[in-house]
Amino acid sequence: MNMIVIGTKKLLRDTITLYWELLKVMVPVMILVRLSVEFGVIEIIGRIISPVMQLVGLPGEMGFVWVTAMVVNIYAGAAALLTLLPEHPLTVAQATVLGSMILIAHSLPIEQRIAQKAGAGILFTTGLRLVCALVYGMFLSIIYAGFADFQQPAEVVFLSTSPASQDWLPWALSNTKALFSIFWIILALLFGLKMLDVLKITPLIAKSLSPLLRLMGIGEKATSMTMAGALLGLSYGGALIIQEARSGSLSDKDIFLSLSFMCLCHSLLEDTLFVMAFGGHYSGLLLGRLIFSLIVTMALARIINNLPALTFRRYLFNEM
Repeated sequence: MNMIVIGTKKLLRDTITLYWELLKVMVPVMILVRLSVEFGVIEIIGRIISPVMQLVGLPGEMGFVWVTAMVVNIYAGAAALLTLLPEHPLTVAQATVLGSMILIAHSLPIEQRIAQKAGAGILFTTGLRLVCALVYGMFLSIIYAGFADFQQPAEVVFLSTSPASQDWLPWALSNTKALFSIFWIILALLFGLKMLDVLKITPLIAKSLSPLLRLMGIGEKATSMTMAGALLGLSYGGALIIQEARSGSLSDKDIFLSLSFMCLCHSLLEDTLFVMAFGGHYSGLLLGRLIFSLIVTMALARIINNLPALTFRRYLFNEM
């Protein structure tokens, strides 16, 4: 009984801590987006980025959401999306496309610096994430166009997407309710992740996926840490890569391929479940993204195997 009480208290503390960190990001972003809507900034940005968004079947305004997620993080992108959704509702297909693009390319200033410190060239991996996000978004948009179920309105868990009021007070009350609902999403998410650890499912998932990494040419020594990063996040996986690289136990190729894969496919559990709460479908957010990342990494492995060592080190790899 004491263990249950202690575990419950820790879960609540962790939830409150994470929720407070999210509020510090989300509330300013939501106010900024609201002001941007009032002064027509979103409309201008939408027109500018609309050609890119049209490639993936999204309204131009959703480009602001993606850019926000890229520059800040996923939660800032979610805040921008919450503010825009009432006026710009999405279908399941569109929510999945946008969510997938955000999952591939987000928090670029921070995460790409981590990848650089771990050994991957920052320009290459940043370009890789941007190009792959667009290509994968286009692919999903084309595939989902053939399925009527994906053209239904996206259902946002716990959140209301009724038409937005022009007045600030109703807007503030509506978004306060939405932010409060996110607390329960975070609580359920952390509880689920804790259960996966308690039941030893997370290591089992990593072990079951590790043969796929070997198909990409990632050596056995880098397999476990690559899967740890893929499941738990680039920061965690990057830290493990840095530690092992400094010990000299990993080849430059393993470091590069591992980081490239993690750039495209990391935090498969936490971030994916959070984005699914905004109406995206697991087929694109999880399964398709994992397969796409595997294919891209396999292609990269073939390319670098045929590159001169000097070219590889000059353009793709950073010495530790």
